[in-house]
Amino acid sequence: MDAVDKTDIILALSHTPTEDYMAQMVARTKTHEFRKLRYPDTVRRMWFYETAPMSAITHVCEFVLGSARPAASEPTTAWHLPTGGIGNAEFNSYHPDWERYNFAYEIKSVTRLRVPVTLATLKEEYGFKSAPRGMVYVPSQLKADVQLDKQEWLW
Repeated sequence: MDAVDKTDIILALSHTPTEDYMAQMVARTKTHEFRKLRYPDTVRRMWFYETAPMSAITHVCEFVLGSARPAASEPTTAWHLPTGGIGNAEFNSYHPDWERYNFAYEIKSVTRLRVPVTLATLKEEYGFKSAPRGMVYVPSQLKADVQLDKQEWLW
């Protein structure tokens, strides 16, 4: 893989039988992306690799770290997310399904790629050995080839 500038990361986003998380972000019903890790302060955009059956990078979201919650043993409401977004109440209340998801990234914009970047393309053109799983910096060449300003800005 080529050089990176550390402003953009690829994250896997799964589909479940009952949830389409990307559709929820597009519809603004999911206002935060919940993660176990705090990403470096240099990172400004998340490129979402939707897992099977899509198996492609389909959207890019700009974000800010909305909240980093303290340990459940140190309750305070100073970090609470606004109510209304899918998952926000569970995050605020330390719901067991959100265990260890201590970072809430507020989605500030959503861009849909006009042509999704498939796993085959990631492997053939950008040197990926497998599907993105954890945080992966976006290779500079991929960022240059996609040209975000030419994609479909949704909001």
